[in-house]
Order: sequence, then C-alpha cells, then structure tokens
Amino acid sequence: MINNKNNKYKNLRVSLVGNPNTGKTTLFNRLTGNAQYVGNWPGVTVEKKEGYIKNTNFPVKITDLPGVYSLSPFSPEEIITRNFILENNTDLIINIIDATNLERNLYLTTQILELGRPVIIALNMCDRLQRKGKIIDFCTIENLLGTPVVPISAAKNIGIEELTKKITSLDYNYNKNFKIFNYSKDIESKISKIKKILQDLNSNFCNNRFVLVKVLESDALIISSLNLKLDIIKKIDEIRGFQNEIRYEENIAAERYKKSAEICKKAISDINKIKKIKISRKIDKIITNKFAAIPIFLIVMLVIFYVSFGPIGTFCQSFARDIINKGIEYPISILLNQLKINNIFSSFIFAIITGMGEVLSFLPQILILFGMLALLEDSGYMARAAFIMDKLMRKIGLSGKAFVPLLMGFGCSVPAILSTRILNNEKEKKLTIFLIPFMSCGAKIPVYLVFLNAFFPRQKAIMMFLIYFTGILFAILMSFIFRKIVKPRESPMIMELPDYKVPSLHNLYLHLWDQSKDFLEHVGAIILGSSVVIWFLQSFDQNLKFVEDNSQSLLAKLGSLIAPIFTFSGFANWKSAVSLITGLLSKEAIISTMSIVYGAEESNLNEAILQNFTKSSALAILVFILLYPPCISALAVFKKESDTLSACLSLVINTIIALIASILVFNFVL
Repeated sequence: MINNKNNKYKNLRVSLVGNPNTGKTTLFNRLTGNAQYVGNWPGVTVEKKEGYIKNTNFPVKITDLPGVYSLSPFSPEEIITRNFILENNTDLIINIIDATNLERNLYLTTQILELGRPVIIALNMCDRLQRKGKIIDFCTIENLLGTPVVPISAAKNIGIEELTKKITSLDYNYNKNFKIFNYSKDIESKISKIKKILQDLNSNFCNNRFVLVKVLESDALIISSLNLKLDIIKKIDEIRGFQNEIRYEENIAAERYKKSAEICKKAISDINKIKKIKISRKIDKIITNKFAAIPIFLIVMLVIFYVSFGPIGTFCQSFARDIINKGIEYPISILLNQLKINNIFSSFIFAIITGMGEVLSFLPQILILFGMLALLEDSGYMARAAFIMDKLMRKIGLSGKAFVPLLMGFGCSVPAILSTRILNNEKEKKLTIFLIPFMSCGAKIPVYLVFLNAFFPRQKAIMMFLIYFTGILFAILMSFIFRKIVKPRESPMIMELPDYKVPSLHNLYLHLWDQSKDFLEHVGAIILGSSVVIWFLQSFDQNLKFVEDNSQSLLAKLGSLIAPIFTFSGFANWKSAVSLITGLLSKEAIISTMSIVYGAEESNLNEAILQNFTKSSALAILVFILLYPPCISALAVFKKESDTLSACLSLVINTIIALIASILVFNFVL
C-alpha cells in the first residue's frame, strides 16, 4: 500500500467499481475530464477506460472497471473486475452506489469490503432520492460499514471536489476499520476451518476473507488459482458437507441481502407519510404492457430509423456530401488542372478523395442513429426494450438484448455490429454478429429499386416487403445452424430497469465523440486502402498500362474470371460480376458501376437493366445482393468485434448461401 506521506512521489492506483446504471461513467468523466483513454481489456472486447484524476497534487491513476452486480464469475465483466482487484492492481477502491437503489447496490459493497482493500463509497443520486420523499443518512452508513462515505451527484457535478480530497487525503495504511458482518454460525464455522487448512500454504491470498468465502461457495476460478493439492481439496469438500447438498452460494447471498436490508432500514428515512406512485412505474404500466409493449417498441424504432435514414438523415448526408464536393473535391480538381498533373496521378487522387468522401458523408447518419439510441439508453427505455423482446429472441438462441443490434442492421451493418457491445455473453455476441448481415441494410435499397422499377413497377411495395422478409427468414434459419457452431451459453437475462430520467447532454456529447473517433479510425482506414485497390484495378490492364476504357482493365479481367460462377444464376457476365465486386466496397457502388459498365447513365439504367436481364435473373441477382457478404467496412468491424477467423467464416458462408439461393430463385421461382 502507498503511505499518505509519500503520495507526492508515487502514483496512486484507484479502481472505480459499481453496478451498471449507477452513474459510474459520468463520475469517471467528472474525475478525469479529458485526461482519459479508452481501449479493450486483453483477450476480450470489453471496453477498458483509464485516466488520471484532475486537480490533485500527485498522479492518481483511475481505472473504470466494467459495471457488475456482483463479484461472482458469470460474465466477462465480473471476471475482469474481480481479477483486476485480486491481482493487487489497485491501492483504493471507489465503490459508487445508486442511493435510489441502495439495498441492491450494497450487495456488491459487502463483497468489495471482504477483499480487504481501502474503500471509499461514493453515494450517488442522493438528490433524486430526496425528490422521491426520502432522505439518507450517509454518516449512519459510514458507521455501519466502517469505511468513508461521500454523498455526490455525478450528473450535477456535486460532491466531486470533496471526493477528490478524500481520495488524496486518505491514509492507505489505515488499520482497516471496515466492519465485516458475520454470517450464520454454521457458515462462519466452516470459513474458520477452511482458513485453518489454507494457512499452511503461507499465502496472504489464502487468508483473504473474500477468497475464503468463495472457496466455501465452490468458486471454480478461485479454487483453480490456488493450485490446491488433491488432499486439501478433499478436506475442503468434507467441510462443505456436499453429501447434504447444501447450497452455500445461495445461503451466503441471502445473508448479504439481509444485511443490506438492515442497513437501508437504519439509514433511510421516509419524509412523506403517504407514498406516491413513482412516475416510472406509471409509464411502465403502458410501456411494458403485454399487449402494447411490442407495438410501442416498433413505433419507437421506426421513428429512429425514419429520422436516421429518412429525410432528415438523407438531408444531413447530402449536406455533408455537398461540403465534401465543394470544399474538398472541387478545389483539388482546380488545383490539379492548374498544376497540369497527368491523368494517372489525378485519377489516383480523386479515387482516394471519393472513397474517403463516401465514408465521411455517412458519418452524420451514424451519429444521428447512435445519438438517438444513446438518448433512449440514458433515459432508461432501452433496458425495457430488451426485456420486452427477451421471450421472442430466446426461441432462436438469443436474449432480448440482441434484438436491438439486429434491428439496427436494417439501417447499417457497421453500427449494428458495434452495438453488440451491449451483450454480456461473448458467444451470444458472436452469434448476433453472424446474423446481422442477413438484415438488409439501407444501402441496398437503391439497388432493389433499380431492378424493381424495371421489372415490377406496380408490385414494388409488396416485392420490397418480400425481400426484407426473405432476409429475416434466412436469419432465423441460419441461427439454428450458427448456434451449433458458436454454442452460446444459455444464461438468465438479469438486468436493472432503472427509473426514467432526462438524458444528459454531456454524456451524449462524450458518447458521440467516442463513436466518431472509432468510426473514422477503424472504418476510414479500411475504405482508404480499398479505394486505392479499386482505382488500380479499374485504371490499369494486365500490362500495367493506364486505360481510358475500363472494359480493358484488370477489373474487367477479374470479372470475367468470376462470371462463370453465376452461370446457373442467370447473370454470368463480367459486368454483373464486376458490379458485385465493387459492391463489397459499398452497396451503393453497384449502381454506379452498372451505369458505367453497361454504358448507360444512371437515369437510363432501367433500360439497360431491361436489355441485359430477365425477370428471373433480376430476382436472382436481387436475392444474391440481399444475402451476400456486407461491405468491407462491416467486415472490418466484424473482425474488430470478433476475430479474423469468424469474419472470414462469415464471408464464405454468406457467399455460398447467396449463390445457392440465387440459383434456386432463377431456376424455380419464375
């Protein structure tokens, strides 16, 4: 531990621990300001946030550990949080508690205190508790637990300065005044016997009360970390008395909650004689109603997609596109003409600008979508949405939380895949990512409309419905196959339904900033490289000579090699093959590529489509475009959120499924 007298010479390591939805992220942002950085924990995609607390006289490094309800190993977050603390990576634990849900939050606190580390309790949302007609005596909690308690309001920046002073003034060699409550006589007796056995190992780790309790609970991760010999394990089994089938984990949990309830009873006073029905509960009577819940949820999501990808989102994208055209592309074209740059270099520059411009033009829609979802999440509604859909989603091997990423897939696969971070189960997350490409993204709509306008102008609405329904049907069918590969662990859906609240604009700003940076860094780089490759293939022939006619290019040659694959699908020509290849860059590129290779302007593309396709081949290529792999941006994010093998497997599987489906449609539908 760090002695308070020498703090100015050493770094202090602080861990921020608490339940989800307790204001932990807001407190972290308040304490660190801009002195923070985000990454991933080694080996997993769980977000890791670290930074330095501002306004201190010496360096205080704080780690925002994943939000957990307990320190039992049921999720990657719980394992990360527990291991980080047990492995002596922290000098002080700040346990943030939601004062409006004190009893549930104190369950985690009782476990944290048993770790034997210095603890400061940050009692958040006391102001909200008071508005509900209750007051909390934090001095009573401090006395009952024997550890410092600081009342704060992270959202309103109240108490942050006092908490910072407490962090920097606490004696980290203090004599551990925290009070560990006693369990029942039977449990305490068995803990003492286990401690006596483990003392022979001469390890401080074995003398830790938290470890002793976990050994009694048969915690597999703790027991394996102790490297116990077989004879010691047998002695511990005899102490547990497994022959009586006693569930110590359940008994200990029950006693923790009982202790938490006792603390709440002594510390919380009701200043209203008549209890008022909470506004949140009134809203939930409608929002979670078994008849109205799903229709309301669908309406909410439709509004989000309408705003993100409808007129507003389209206007924002067009506005961004105009800025890029007039502010970047046009000035550069003037400059290149004045400098008399040769055609090859000019073509190269414009290929890069166009490719990156497309990425930047989509950013407003991505931010609108993420922003609206963040507002829903911060308001408390998204927790209800996952709860509502849980029963339906479990029929295909997923939980209710997976419904939101799948629904987002109808807008864009990139944010849909990124949103799978809300899933705690890593295997469920991977299964959801596998299914997202079957959700027809908004970028495919222009492609559908070109073919539908040409062959099915009067049945356009019903045909569009059938296309989307086909994608959903394939997703359901493939879920039964993918779940055999991924084998997601069936886990209960445990989540808090927080009270509704007004979203924080500060949190929204930070959320959008993180998403913007992530999108540009990880997706933009892939598009830049892809633009260079497409430019090269379209601009040079096999002798590496620059060509004006791209039908003589390497891209055309590549298309000719691929075209025979589609012989039984009805569109076995290099022009279609080339269009599908460029569609891997972005699905909108299919239209622009077809306009070029078929020798028609986009406004006259319908006529070219009618001349080169039949109804059967048109339906076949539509099904292929629906089911074949998503754009390279989505694949890049797939790889980032999962792994390279899974991304490659998805690429192959989607291609095979799309090819088989297109063959069946071409030969048997019409």
